[in-house]
Amino acid sequence: MHEVKLFPTTTGQSWLEMSSYKDHTFKSPADMSDKYDFIIVGGGYGGYGAASRLAELNPDKSIALIEAIKIGNNDSGKNAGFIIDVPHDFGDTGSSSFEDNKMYFKLNTAIIGRMRDTINNSGIDVDWRDSGKYVCCCHPRSYKMIDTEVHDLEKMGVNYKIFEGEELNRRLGTKYYTKALYTAGSTLVNPADVLRGLCTTLPDNVEIFEETPVLRIDEGSTMSVVLKNGRTITGGHVIVTGGPFIEQFGIVKNVFCPVLSYGAFSRKLTDNELRDFEGVEPWGCTAGHPAGTTVRYTADQRIYVRNGFAFNSQLTTSHQRIQQSIPKLRKAFENRFPNLRHVNFEFVYGGMINMTMNYRPLMMQKSSNLFASACGEGAGVAKTCMMGHYIAEWISGVQSEELNFLRRIAKPSWLPPDPFRTAGARVRLAWEEFNAKDEI
Repeated sequence: MHEVKLFPTTTGQSWLEMSSYKDHTFKSPADMSDKYDFIIVGGGYGGYGAASRLAELNPDKSIALIEAIKIGNNDSGKNAGFIIDVPHDFGDTGSSSFEDNKMYFKLNTAIIGRMRDTINNSGIDVDWRDSGKYVCCCHPRSYKMIDTEVHDLEKMGVNYKIFEGEELNRRLGTKYYTKALYTAGSTLVNPADVLRGLCTTLPDNVEIFEETPVLRIDEGSTMSVVLKNGRTITGGHVIVTGGPFIEQFGIVKNVFCPVLSYGAFSRKLTDNELRDFEGVEPWGCTAGHPAGTTVRYTADQRIYVRNGFAFNSQLTTSHQRIQQSIPKLRKAFENRFPNLRHVNFEFVYGGMINMTMNYRPLMMQKSSNLFASACGEGAGVAKTCMMGHYIAEWISGVQSEELNFLRRIAKPSWLPPDPFRTAGARVRLAWEEFNAKDEI
């Protein structure tokens, strides 16, 4: 199989910096065994979901979970920290029937509940808040998105609330927005903190290795995983959950359209600066346009903003590009919180959104012993974890309506190769940002 040319990298500082599990140590790569029953390549939410379910179904089997960089410093820890039960758009393009929408909602709710139960039963202390989420608009031209979601929510029988004017201002601590749709089923998290914390709850038959990049996967009756350091380990089954990096292994080709976005955290606000937030609970909102700015008021009293879409076929960003993203992030921050213009950003980063052309996820069996899964859209923590969970059931011979649904639906459409893919993606992203206007 192909040797990997592009590896995950660490650029900028993100949620990991604020995680109480930042310095937790997993097993040393020097203690890695030569053989495992299952090898999972990719230590994000997909890898965790696969490891958790495999360990549950196969308690007597050995499992290795391998991540190229530090767990939580990957793209699973570089999102806006929403675990969403109802995605921005129900279903995926070309598959959004009412029954499909119901199943997505059911699966998202179940996987959120599974993570919540694990946290509660294990007693780990992580940044997890069942706060719900807002879709916020600052201009009437964006209300159409709220109207569309309301129609879908009512059809699904999902409760929601609309907030406007002073009531909305009081809930958020900002006067920037004029109307918002609120749903209660989403969770706000520090995604790096939750991921690392959940990994500490995995049973003893799961061995976790971070900062251990994989160079190649060789298929056969016995699978061989060649590490970048030259060592080879073997396994009965291999699952790859590395998002767009799945293409690097030659498992699929021209499927992923990786979109980079940039986020920033203010320093912690002082008591004087928190006067505008008196009585305000931590909250998170996505914008009334898909290219708009996402905002969080975090539990540790920071303001977080994320915007600035870009396409990069190299699957990473640079420190220079992160610095170039700051003016747009500052503008969004200061427009929404003019009384905090003097507050600096403490952490700034760039992270990758794993997109596919038709927004469908990937779940596939490449050969008898090689499987892969990934999300295909920007509301993916729950879905990524879900895909790993059910691919573990697939391998373990568990049959269900839910698995059959995912196997049917998880078929990303083909993308043209470069230079056409890059050119098309950049034009589309520029057009979306132009149309987002004040929502950025």
